[in-house]
Amino acid sequence: MKTKMLIPMFLVVSLIGFFACSKKSDNPVGPTNPTNELKLTFGSKQITFNQGIGGYAIQEDVTYVQFTTAEAGDTLLFYLVILGKQTGNQPWDLNQDTGVLLLQYGNSGTIIYTPVQGNTNLTAYGNVGGAISGNFTGVLEENTPSQVNVSGNFSVQRSADINTIGKMVSLDIIGLIQTGE
Repeated sequence: MKTKMLIPMFLVVSLIGFFACSKKSDNPVGPTNPTNELKLTFGSKQITFNQGIGGYAIQEDVTYVQFTTAEAGDTLLFYLVILGKQTGNQPWDLNQDTGVLLLQYGNSGTIIYTPVQGNTNLTAYGNVGGAISGNFTGVLEENTPSQVNVSGNFSVQRSADINTIGKMVSLDIIGLIQTGE
């Protein structure tokens, strides 16, 4: 009788041990809780974004953060891209397509603000489910061309790693928005 009870008990303990010790080494779940918020200072205007995503794109070896919000009849899309997936300060590099991009469209027409110069400082880079947090400061240029100072801080939940952010697809979408086709 003892042997019959030991086998199922051994199986249960083995399964618990297996699941407790297993891990997803490429995307482990972290314990931190991000606020999922971007507070942007755009010139003299303060804008808060509450819908965001972030993660790591393997093929490009970049971390991306994206937020969207509606403001006075316009939709604002905020993109931040930095190299790698670690904390620290990084200057924006136009040759590497890193920095901040802000797209505004709607009642104001379509306006794209591209990076001129700046820095991003990642203060937290958690596991999947954890936080990607940091701050940035720099200068963006409108397509007219006029420049505006920007700064802000953000925290977003890290999604599972993706293969690519589809840079060409993003450029095609921006091209369509610009031409209105």
